Amino acid sequence: MTALLVVPLLPLLAAGTAFAAGRRLPWGGGELVTSGVALSLVALALVPTGTSMSATWFESGGLRLTVGLTATPLTRFVSAVVAGVALCVITYAIGYTAGRRDRPRFFAELGLFVGAMLALVLANSLVLLFAAWEMVGLASFLLIGFEHASPGASAAAAKAFLMTRIGDVGLLLGWLLALTAVGTTDIDAVTGAVRAGRVEPGAVTAMALLMLAGAAGKSAQLPLSAWLPDAMVGPTPVSALLHSATMVAAGVFLVLRLDAVFAAAPPAMAALFWVGAATAAFAALVATAETDLKRVLAWSTCSQLGEMMVALGLGGARAAAFHLAAHAAFKSTLFLAAGIVQEQAGTRALDRLGGLIRALPLAGAAFLVAALALAGVPPLSGFWSEEEILAVASRHGPGAGVLVVLLVLLGGTYIGRAGAAAFLGPRRGPTEPGKPAWTMRAGTLALALASAGLGWLLAGRLDAFLPFGAGPGAEVAWRNLGVAAGLLGLGIGAVRGRDGSPALGPWPGRLADGLSAITTAPARWTTRLARRLGPVEDALDAAARGVAGWAWSAGRTAGRVEARGFARLGDGLAAWLAAGGERLRALQAGRLYLYTLGLFAWATAALAAGALLLWL
Repeated sequence: MTALLVVPLLPLLAAGTAFAAGRRLPWGGGELVTSGVALSLVALALVPTGTSMSATWFESGGLRLTVGLTATPLTRFVSAVVAGVALCVITYAIGYTAGRRDRPRFFAELGLFVGAMLALVLANSLVLLFAAWEMVGLASFLLIGFEHASPGASAAAAKAFLMTRIGDVGLLLGWLLALTAVGTTDIDAVTGAVRAGRVEPGAVTAMALLMLAGAAGKSAQLPLSAWLPDAMVGPTPVSALLHSATMVAAGVFLVLRLDAVFAAAPPAMAALFWVGAATAAFAALVATAETDLKRVLAWSTCSQLGEMMVALGLGGARAAAFHLAAHAAFKSTLFLAAGIVQEQAGTRALDRLGGLIRALPLAGAAFLVAALALAGVPPLSGFWSEEEILAVASRHGPGAGVLVVLLVLLGGTYIGRAGAAAFLGPRRGPTEPGKPAWTMRAGTLALALASAGLGWLLAGRLDAFLPFGAGPGAEVAWRNLGVAAGLLGLGIGAVRGRDGSPALGPWPGRLADGLSAITTAPARWTTRLARRLGPVEDALDAAARGVAGWAWSAGRTAGRVEARGFARLGDGLAAWLAAGGERLRALQAGRLYLYTLGLFAWATAALAAGALLLWL
């Protein structure tokens, strides 16, 4: 259990140390965060499957909120992917940030992210998962806006933070509903109750749909996709780690972690499929017309995540988890190669690149390997995971199978166009690029090797890593059709887009503009409404101030009336009564002889008066 606790804690401790002492270290704290992540990977390997630790946070009214970590086959598999990719990307970042004074803050924020992401994956409580989910979002916000002086960085960070929060509201309501229905936040208890039928079907469906909203926001699914391409203003290591391989895959992981809940809710499974299909096709089409190299890869990430959602919606959790790992390897490789291109050529615009394969052979070779893997070319990693998804889709009918083949075709098209425009043809840039730092080359090479061999290493061995049962493989015809589609897409992209022009024409670019308009319209309407309500608010404020002033004046007038009228009258009456009392008190001196003399005087006067009356 100590080793399990160490896995997320080491990157967090390294992050704090890097922030505090990074300026006194040669690599600005990057060596600390790299070592922390490496040790986390070692600790993860030492943790036996089934190890778990849990504690009750508090209990009230029959509801029990727990926190803890667990090492299941799924959580160990995804944690290894997160830590492995993070190790390579942070190594790359050491060279990427060379010479910058703000390196300690950068590495501290990267370490914060890795620790939070590992806690998210290993959490066995919905409360801890949600807390880590929000911490990952905070780290993303900080890292997107890291270069806050750059144009658009602050706006992109705010956009990502706010749009993902929309989905996070769904996740919050989802786990609160689970707590109400089951009485605990323990994930195994929730999934066990759903499997046993102890939760009403309507509650299960609502729970799954709310969780899907959270997954859609974090994984940039429609209609919450527009934030991811804008996030490319952040540093390249951020794009490679957070926005391609790990954080954006958290939505897919959430569905995998709660597979029993989604499997018991057919409407949620249907929504998964259609949201994933729409996102995958939409983003792939936009990528064929995008002119910025990193934005092409960002839209590609949306599309690939949508493909994973398609597999999940069809019940292919195993295929989705496999593709999550393969995609993390080849997409982070593509981003790191794109970062080398940007640093050395000074631009990401496809129409200003070209011929870089001779000047940057390592980046070109890594990009080529990862591009072929994305297009599903055998025997690279993407081929094996794409085949799993194609097998699941083809078992559900030819329509789903054709959809996956078309997605592979579009994937080959946009990545073939990007690779040809950046690395092939004549050199279009104004300067000759230099040589990247050795740490950048090392991180890129390591991930390129993973892109090439990870699928082959995992294929046939997934039963040892994943808890999901295997189904029959894809038929030969479907497999060959998928490979042919990927190769055809590569050819179309390389031929039609070699100069950076759109591979399928400019019209897909309008889709992105439309999505941006749709998603930003509510914010604009709200802003305009707020501005128009300003005068109304000022009038209400003035009226409120007038009423308050009148009440204050009335109170002061009443005070004066009370002080000068009622108070004086009351004081005068009290004084008169007091004086009368004093006089009356003087008549009662307590001396008996005076009382007898007074009685005698009264009696004498009465007798005299009576005699006088009789005489008259």
